[in-house]
Amino acid sequence: MWHLQLTCPQPLCSSILKKAGLYRTSRRVLDIDGWYLMATEYLECRRCKKKVGGWSQGIVRQLPPTYSCQFPAVLTYKLSCDQRVVAMLRSRTLGNSATQLCNTLREQHSDAWMRRAIQYLGVCEQFLALGTARGQIAPPPQMPPVPSPVWLLTVYGYDVLTRLDEYKARITSTFGSILKMDSTKKVTKKLAGAASGTAAWATNVGNEHGQVLMSVLTCCEGSEGLSKMAVGLMRRY
Repeated sequence: MWHLQLTCPQPLCSSILKKAGLYRTSRRVLDIDGWYLMATEYLECRRCKKKVGGWSQGIVRQLPPTYSCQFPAVLTYKLSCDQRVVAMLRSRTLGNSATQLCNTLREQHSDAWMRRAIQYLGVCEQFLALGTARGQIAPPPQMPPVPSPVWLLTVYGYDVLTRLDEYKARITSTFGSILKMDSTKKVTKKLAGAASGTAAWATNVGNEHGQVLMSVLTCCEGSEGLSKMAVGLMRRY
């Protein structure tokens, strides 16, 4: 439809892909007030005969931004999540956690399922009144459960990986003329496992545009722990 030439995502192959029929499995995508199904097609390499799904990241990355921004969901192993739900995960502030979003989605799904169930029962009642339906009417299907907050955070992690190059560009940028440095212990207290207790301070340097230019963990506060960071900032600017 878009007349694009897609190449094989295999490292040692760059042949042109061709259509190879519909993909056997459809994806169930979590939306704000329900679920929808997403299907794709197989693409086969002419040289290595490798088949790949049209929604794989190796294919989506080849699309220009005009078309790649139209991809509607973030795919995980079993389920998928719509981009509108992922956008709600990006602005996680105080009181706007993944658990709060999960509760909001459950409420929206329940409300939408109730409206569809009422519509279904109303249509069935009309058939019974006309005498066109005999016997008992099947009850409405159960509402599919909303995934857990842990799964939502996993989806958010996948979304961050797709924008990793953008984050790297922001972190290594040299925009701005006003630098602000702030140190805190709240981040280091959350370190767990082998990293627990290895750092005392987390120091961040930002500019007037709200971009974080550098973030380091140190064992002590003062010039001893931050001298290398200062040298790196001066070298960058």
